Amino acid sequence: MRYLLLVACISILPGCGTMAFTPAEYPLRDGLIAPLSVAGAVSVSNAQPSADQFIVYSYGGSQLASNLKAITEVMVQQTQKELQKNGKPTGSGAPKSIALKVNSLISEYTMAFHWRSNIVFQATLGNGETLEYKIPHASGSPQQDLNGCIGEGVMTLLNDQRVKGYLAK
Repeated sequence: MRYLLLVACISILPGCGTMAFTPAEYPLRDGLIAPLSVAGAVSVSNAQPSADQFIVYSYGGSQLASNLKAITEVMVQQTQKELQKNGKPTGSGAPKSIALKVNSLISEYTMAFHWRSNIVFQATLGNGETLEYKIPHASGSPQQDLNGCIGEGVMTLLNDQRVKGYLAK
């Protein structure tokens, strides 16, 4: 009887460690994104259709779960905010668009309160060009690591010369 109780408890415990991860903006300090010349209005959209839950972090029986649509939405909102903060209008131009799609965000525990994450995403510019990114990040907590990785993705996107050239035309 004890054996059955032990087996039942062990089979239930792994599911108890999954918690929801709600992505949030990781504020970027001034100067991390160089000023951008922007000719025309810019719209940023969420191109990720999947709202399926997936595990963004797992270690020692604890897990964090989220979905790619919510992660992409945080990236969209932060990109819009950084464009408003760092975009310098250069006059009128054709409207511009950037469609973002996060394909993966995973954080791994490496050692002694240190986490490393990677975000993989696409940015499709209004001219049809699709840019692929894989951005690493590291931090002292899994939530900060995941959110910081999203922010670092935004910073990399808006510092990319291909994006800057597109926005300036």
